[in-house]
Amino acid sequence: MTGVATARLKALCAVILWGGSLPASKIAVSQISFDTLLWLRIGSGFLVLLLYLALKGRLRRLSAMDTAVFAGLGFIGVFLHNAIQAIALETTAAGLSGLITAANPIAIAVLGRVILDEKLNARKKGGILLAAVGVLILLSRGDPAVFLGFRFSSGELLMLTGILTWGLFSVLSRKALKNVDPGLAMSYALAFGLLYSTAVILHTGRYDEIPSITPLAWGNILFLGIFCSGIAYVLWYDALQVLPASEVGVFLYINPVVAVLISAVLLGEPVTVSMLLGGLLIFSGVWFVNRSTERRPGRGSISCKE
Repeated sequence: MTGVATARLKALCAVILWGGSLPASKIAVSQISFDTLLWLRIGSGFLVLLLYLALKGRLRRLSAMDTAVFAGLGFIGVFLHNAIQAIALETTAAGLSGLITAANPIAIAVLGRVILDEKLNARKKGGILLAAVGVLILLSRGDPAVFLGFRFSSGELLMLTGILTWGLFSVLSRKALKNVDPGLAMSYALAFGLLYSTAVILHTGRYDEIPSITPLAWGNILFLGIFCSGIAYVLWYDALQVLPASEVGVFLYINPVVAVLISAVLLGEPVTVSMLLGGLLIFSGVWFVNRSTERRPGRGSISCKE
């Protein structure tokens, strides 16, 4: 398997895990507050990643400049992004939230073009457009009146703001990863995210919820921390080292499909014909964009050394 193919596989695995994060968060916030969930999720993810890096012998200090960069990225992509989702999920269905976040790749492609000057050829634009049509079918639930009447709740509108935070995180991370091990970079981002969430939970005093957390909630919290805030972030960073942000971002179109399917199974949320059609177009768009990408060797100067 080539470096490009491996990077695509890592991006795919990351978005599948993140697709399960919304239903898991929905279950968790039905029993505990968002700030307690955020603290436990980030904390468990940080501990797992720290242990992994220690066992691999990859722990080291970053420069003051890199530390400052990942402190900012930890705020945008770890603390703020996850806080927005947790708050929104208190009032919004997990499946619908997944559909809203399907707009993430559009933000990443646009920000990648603006910030990193990444090119979008005609075939990539066509693949993104095809997937975007699938997203529109999903969001409208097959009824254009949803857009015309602007029938969205406050939670849905809040979820939309998460598109910007994730787009900025992905694009700025690609620029910051030129000379930094992805796992180490993510550990710093998680460490600062934990610091910010600790300040919040100390302020609210909701840490007193922890002793009463049920086994079901703990299972979802640990899934969110270990897999979604630990493993998935590293996979995502690995992919960003090799592929343009716009190409990696297209994989996020798969996220809502996974979220809808898991929400249907675990939460009993309905799956309609429009969801199936939209999902098919999304997968087709991802395939088209990746098939249109020119083959090129991996960028060894910024590759992650195991």
